[in-house]
Amino acid sequence: MLKVRYGFKVNTVVDEGRITVNQINDIKAWLKNENLNLTDDQIVLFSLSCLNRIEDVKLVIKSYYTTKTMCPAIFTNRKVHLAKLQQQLKVVQLAVFPERTVDGCVIIFHRLCDTNFRHYHMESAMKLLFMTLDAAIYDYPPTGLIILFDMQGVGLLHLTRVELGLVKIFFQYLQECLPVRLRNIHVLNTVYFLEKIMSFIKPFMNAEVTKLIHFHPTNLDMNEFYDNHIAREYLPANYGGYLETVDVFVERNAKRLLELEEFFEAEENQQNLMV
Repeated sequence: MLKVRYGFKVNTVVDEGRITVNQINDIKAWLKNENLNLTDDQIVLFSLSCLNRIEDVKLVIKSYYTTKTMCPAIFTNRKVHLAKLQQQLKVVQLAVFPERTVDGCVIIFHRLCDTNFRHYHMESAMKLLFMTLDAAIYDYPPTGLIILFDMQGVGLLHLTRVELGLVKIFFQYLQECLPVRLRNIHVLNTVYFLEKIMSFIKPFMNAEVTKLIHFHPTNLDMNEFYDNHIAREYLPANYGGYLETVDVFVERNAKRLLELEEFFEAEENQQNLMV
């Protein structure tokens, strides 16, 4: 059976002083007592996401696998070539921006490219978003995660496609399970019915995540955004940045998800053994 391997070397992260061998071994000892079998790559990611606080690491690992077991529709069968996911890739744009911020955060991006509400399927879109998150941390552990949602094209009828059970899983995963520190969520081009959206999601948000979400109107002063949130160096040309256009990174991400199919399968097999 394939092991869950990432694209980085654990020794490199240790040599950089981000984690020690003793800290890794302490978590491995706890995992053995819990009959959990994670690779050193996974241990490093979970530990760094918790700033190497071992008690927090234990909670996040348990929540991670509990949540994935609770919602197999989102966290299994992550084969991007399947018709459902291919259809949704024509509806939502998902990307990992190639440049990490000055403090080492990775940025992932989401927006609609097909604004017909009938074509949006929340389950498949969420699956692809979380797959993209895995792709974002695969090559090397970032210091944090920034999510950039662009609401351009979102209409009131899209609310009819929202499934509250999936909203709950979405925020549970973000708040309790991420193998990377969530640093900020930026929502661009907010819509006039934002309060209606908040009425759906607010019951599932904790105070900490609420503080991390920043809403930006369509008439946003982008210079203020560059100065106070994300500099031009880390944004695509569509948003006044110095990188290539969003379409380039969307296409690159779709290819990357295909390349990581073996990785997703290995993680799902590992997850099945822990049930």
